[in-house]
Amino acid sequence: MAGAGTDPLAMFWNKEEAQMRHYLSNRTLKALLGGALFLGLGACGTAPKTPWGLPGDQHKITVQQTQENLSLALAPNMAGLTEAQKRKLHGYAAAYLDHGYGPLAISAPQGADTSIVAGRAIQQTRKILFEAGIDWAVIAKGRYQASGTTGSPLLLSFTRYEARAQGCDGRWRNLVIHPGNNESDNFGCALATNTAAMIANPYDLVRPRATEPASTARRQTVMDKYIAGEATSGKRTADEKGTVSSAVN
Repeated sequence: MAGAGTDPLAMFWNKEEAQMRHYLSNRTLKALLGGALFLGLGACGTAPKTPWGLPGDQHKITVQQTQENLSLALAPNMAGLTEAQKRKLHGYAAAYLDHGYGPLAISAPQGADTSIVAGRAIQQTRKILFEAGIDWAVIAKGRYQASGTTGSPLLLSFTRYEARAQGCDGRWRNLVIHPGNNESDNFGCALATNTAAMIANPYDLVRPRATEPASTARRQTVMDKYIAGEATSGKRTADEKGTVSSAVN
């Protein structure tokens, strides 16, 4: 009788078992490779994305407080301000009326060789500022220590506000080698900078202006016309009227 090793039936089952193991091992390997590839593609697809926004969103307009200063040179032999200095003062006063906030400070040197002429210069300065339309109440006078110095100037200063685009450094990186395919860091700076430059009063971004009182005279006129049954709107001139042309159908 043949042994178990030479039994045809046993040989058949051994061969089938070997083929099944080979088949299962190949399927397992393919499944593992497919899973690894899927995870790799998933990792590529879950990279952080920059949220969409308008060009100016990443460069917000901020308001900064700065000081606008004016230095008027003095000398011991001067009788007061020169004509050129007076012209500078007129321009400085116009700048304060346009965008100045708070007091306008005048600081004279104390203990310097120009202390005497500084007193005369302060009187002239306050007169010029008042004539330009600046109230006496906002003109603050003070002194700064200048003992032992020569040629110490008369200093003027007031607070102003400036609107600037945030994060605009003026540098542009090389976009040739840029695998991220994102916009430049300075993208939108031109829009934000130009918008900031067009703001007439940057302080309006810090605190809105108070509402001005309504015209009581106009309100009374409207009420009188309403009571009389008349049209309350103003009269329109021929230049304010418009008609649709019928020349082209």
